[in-house]
Amino acid sequence: MYDTLVAAPEINPELVAAIFEHCASNPDRTAYVVPRSELRGQPERQDESFIVAALTDISAREIDHVDRQIRVEVRKRPDGTDVECLVVAGGTVAISGETIQAAGVDANDKLLVAWLLADNAVEFSEYLLSPEDMADLQAASQIGQSHVHVAFEETAEFKETNRNAIELFEHVVVAVKPLS
Repeated sequence: MYDTLVAAPEINPELVAAIFEHCASNPDRTAYVVPRSELRGQPERQDESFIVAALTDISAREIDHVDRQIRVEVRKRPDGTDVECLVVAGGTVAISGETIQAAGVDANDKLLVAWLLADNAVEFSEYLLSPEDMADLQAASQIGQSHVHVAFEETAEFKETNRNAIELFEHVVVAVKPLS
């Protein structure tokens, strides 16, 4: 953990300020898909994307960002529709499959997460997605889009599910201006 977000290595302070401004004006929790070059504020040879989870009301102690276990779940949006999610950080955060897809993550790929937390804490996590994880995410997507509505309690993973997980269903893709 770092004392301030601007002191953390590889963090673009203008981007952080823009994310915090968006968070303050948006009542829904939102993930931000950000190219590494934008996160660092400098060009990169290999420009992977990070998912920035801005949880400014959550302390670093509440997020187990070092737990590398990944679980796939079908969760309910506030409007009642189903959404496939990867559950990470010790089961405390659910990230929508749409967000994972927007970040360009595939099988045998890394899911990179930058956590912007309360008290200006910043943490980084890296999750390796296996072909099985991606197949499970695809199956969860199909279940979510089907007209079969199985009660959440009837799913196989119910015993392991954290109903109070922080849900990041919405995302914003941060576009980078091409270098001229």
